[in-house]
Amino acid sequence: FKLQGTKSNRNAIGATVRIHTKGTTQQRLLKAGNSYCSQSEWPVTFGLGNKTQADNVEIIWPKGLRETLQTVPADKTYLLVEGRGIQKP
Repeated sequence: FKLQGTKSNRNAIGATVRIHTKGTTQQRLLKAGNSYCSQSEWPVTFGLGNKTQADNVEIIWPKGLRETLQTVPADKTYLLVEGRGIQKP
């Protein structure tokens, strides 16, 4: 997931993304960096193993807006714009 803020900061630093699949939940926090000479990955990625979709994806934007997407297919890159959901790149 590539995140783009509209009301929050444009890079969505501080956003949390949670994905729920049959019986599991994974969560990632979008950070600006970790330490000297290192950088966090800006697209937020998840491993689903042999699952073909996430049952739902929850995005909590830095300003507090919560969005939920239902039935999101795996193995794709999505552009998520705050308040607008999935956008075409």
